[in-house]
Amino acid sequence: MKSARLNVAIGSIRPPKVEAVRAVMSQVAPLLEITPGDINYIAREVPSGVALVPLSIHEIRRGAFNRAIDVRRLIEEEYGPVDFSIGLEGGLFILSDENSERVHLQSWVYVERNGEGHYGSSMSMPIPKNMAREVIEQKRELGKILDYYAGRANVRNHDGAFGFLSRGFLDRQQAFELALLGALAPYYHQKVYIDP
Repeated sequence: MKSARLNVAIGSIRPPKVEAVRAVMSQVAPLLEITPGDINYIAREVPSGVALVPLSIHEIRRGAFNRAIDVRRLIEEEYGPVDFSIGLEGGLFILSDENSERVHLQSWVYVERNGEGHYGSSMSMPIPKNMAREVIEQKRELGKILDYYAGRANVRNHDGAFGFLSRGFLDRQQAFELALLGALAPYYHQKVYIDP
């Protein structure tokens, strides 16, 4: 394994996002030829450049991309070179079929390294119609809606909508972990992603 430190910039300070990055990078570190203890995580809150609750896959992806690019710029000004720059964003999108529309929740991640970037996403899950109406029509923040329905404060920074809606079978951190594992695949399984 390489002994050099790996600098990972994270475009958020929210615990589920930061811990998702730590968990996944520790898992894939040997495949990147580095030991988990040699990873230096630097998290900064940077703007997503999109709505507080993005309402389309395009907007969620753009938020993740913006966070990755902005955090790289910020960290490199403060500390110097960054090896991986990671932006994480969650939001809603409308899934339509012939008979109905459902609003789904999904998390996206954008990972950039050496000028090359890749996206990954979590699975999606439907959110209740009444919650969707409050976000889309009444322009309420999903975090506040979750707190109301859960009967407790700060759900967003703990189990999140995924945790609340799945009754704890899946939480916000796990959703970001799935998205990050997807976005990192071209780096930790590099030989199959190289063009012949």
